Amino acid sequence: MLGKIVVVGSFVYDLIVWLPYFPRKGETLLASEFKMYAGGKGFNQAVSARRCGTRVSMIGKVGADQFGTAFMEIMDREDIDHSFVIQDGSTTTSLGIPMIDPHGDNSIIGVPRANTLVTAAEVNAAKELITQHQMLLLQLEIPLVATLEAALIAHQAGMTVLFNPAPAAYPLSNLLPSDDLGEPMIDWFMPNEVEAEMLSGMPVKNINDAINCGKYILSQGVRRGVVITMGSNGVVVVTPEDQYHILSFPVTPVDPTGAGDAFCGSFAAALSEGKSVEQALRFANAAGALAVTIAGAEPSLPTRSKIEVFLNHHI
Repeated sequence: MLGKIVVVGSFVYDLIVWLPYFPRKGETLLASEFKMYAGGKGFNQAVSARRCGTRVSMIGKVGADQFGTAFMEIMDREDIDHSFVIQDGSTTTSLGIPMIDPHGDNSIIGVPRANTLVTAAEVNAAKELITQHQMLLLQLEIPLVATLEAALIAHQAGMTVLFNPAPAAYPLSNLLPSDDLGEPMIDWFMPNEVEAEMLSGMPVKNINDAINCGKYILSQGVRRGVVITMGSNGVVVVTPEDQYHILSFPVTPVDPTGAGDAFCGSFAAALSEGKSVEQALRFANAAGALAVTIAGAEPSLPTRSKIEVFLNHHI
């Protein structure tokens, strides 16, 4: 059964430069390499879910510039519905400019622009589209008011709401709204270990810490479960009935960029087509593992067939 997922989120075009060292004030420095990748947490997660075979729609905003046009072309190629992605002529597409030295250390310049201009009214205008889906996938690279408007629409329609609270820029209490009956509107809350620590104020240094942190976050208003991704240390899951740890798959990492987005998109895709939580987590764990073996965010997001082949080799 094919699932249907709508993503309300961000678009960021990454302009990456590799440098012999970071420049000093006033210095002109020649880069050794330059690459451009389409990205942004919302876009990456939409692509991830689509490559898993799920039908996907995306809601957000880009500029009326070459980068916005590139995003539209990629979504056409990936067969992602972008009828409610606005190309705004008054702004430019959000950019990221990572600078990487020979040791792999980086500094990043962010130019948020179009992502910051997504409004609750624009999300509400897409209400009919949103409610045609089973699941809503959210992040925090657009204004919180727009994100929570989408959560409200989806919750009232009986959809499953998955929230990846990245970056962790708000207090936890602001991210876990309840409806008029006091019921949580967020079904699955999916931070990484750093975000979990920042949001809870609790240390997350090991698996037991993560379980305790997950229990706390769950108690603050999450309906179905908290999933804390921990990179090579695997995933911790806390639900009202249980808590457990899932080991990561051993791979040789090349670039971790996009791995968390691959996990979130593929987890949502697997749930949307009726897989159990345990099956969906294993599927998502494999997607995240595959993503770290390829440089760049969008290029590293694996297809369903690649995930299934990988899983067949790790029975």
